[in-house]
Amino acid sequence: MACKRSGVQIPSAPHSCMKTFFLETKELILSQGIIAVLAIIQIRIVAKAFGPELYGTIGVYLGLIAICFRVLNSRNSDLILINFKNTKKNFLKTSILFEFFLGLLSAVLIIVLLLISKNFDLLNLYNLPNYLVFYIFSRIFLNVMEVFKGIYTHQGDMKTYSSLEAFSNILRFSLVVSFVIYESSLESFFNALSIHALIVGILVLYLLLKNNEQILDSIGIVEYFQLSKKSFYQIRSDQAVGLIPAHLDIVVIGYFANFYAAGIYRIAKKLVDPINYLIVAFSPWMLNKISNDSNFKFSSLVKRIILPASITLFAFYFIFGKILIDLIVGEDFADSFYPMLILLVGYISYFLTFWTRHYLFLNDLIIKHTYGRLINLSVFILLTAVLANTFSYNGIALALTLGTITQKMYELFTYLRHKNSKSKL
Repeated sequence: MACKRSGVQIPSAPHSCMKTFFLETKELILSQGIIAVLAIIQIRIVAKAFGPELYGTIGVYLGLIAICFRVLNSRNSDLILINFKNTKKNFLKTSILFEFFLGLLSAVLIIVLLLISKNFDLLNLYNLPNYLVFYIFSRIFLNVMEVFKGIYTHQGDMKTYSSLEAFSNILRFSLVVSFVIYESSLESFFNALSIHALIVGILVLYLLLKNNEQILDSIGIVEYFQLSKKSFYQIRSDQAVGLIPAHLDIVVIGYFANFYAAGIYRIAKKLVDPINYLIVAFSPWMLNKISNDSNFKFSSLVKRIILPASITLFAFYFIFGKILIDLIVGEDFADSFYPMLILLVGYISYFLTFWTRHYLFLNDLIIKHTYGRLINLSVFILLTAVLANTFSYNGIALALTLGTITQKMYELFTYLRHKNSKSKL
């Protein structure tokens, strides 16, 4: 049986199936490849300009801000996909308004937290600079990206999706690098991010509204909330428990150790982030495939694509990791090697099983993914309490990795159990 473009089946020709896979994902892989290369170059320039301590300071601020925004906004593209299944009405403008409202709530939340940190002398925050406030409120515009992702994933328009992703990251790279080269300061760095957020947000709004079908039967904000309420709460609870270990790790290091240790850890994490870019590249394609083919063969994809890629990645980092660190950021960050290897194990375990989340989501089992994240969070918190003071960034890296592995094992078991139960019907 051949591997057809309309849906991946058990192939008689593995090379043909691999060719089909790469043809269907080439735009996504290319865009994420560009993003990964630019990210590495940006790390080299920014980390060398600031050094471990200031680089760690940036990581702590960005970690706090990311948690506050993503706890209300992350994966709201899934909400768009669900709403397309539940209504034929036009909800584009209402969904944009909804995302701006959530962004405003997030901005207020982070301002309150930063003021508390200032008043209680936490994280060495002695004042709330204007450039940080500017970035926080400009960050609201990026919320609308979730609407864009949901709509273009639903349409299967991966070319436009990946093109915008590439443009966004090229713009961010250009602004950050030029601003930091001109003046190596926190103000320059965050001003660059603010301008990027405003430009990308306005561009996304233009693209969405330009192609909006003007039909009379549209949804108001109250009706949209009623339509989205159940799914929104499920997605938010799922994301909230996953965001803490994903973004709070650097903040925890900054609190228990210092900004220098946070900088060492952040470099380790940034150097394994290209694995996340692969996951981001494959995810829209995966969602589209599962939506259109309930018999998608995950085992074939894992054996022929993901497993060989994982083995290659691990070998590369293990053999060339020290050289990579020295080449990209220099001797000041040499201590990043061991936390990088520890994190690598967790990242690869997630890469091998990233598809379980999409399967659970599209089979109305997202609550199982939430349970998996709760397990992850519990393991992370428990091990952080035990390891952080003694082992600093290595302890946090181990806590994050073991939490990830435990979560993905639970999700894989849930997938296998659900699949077996379906086959018996």
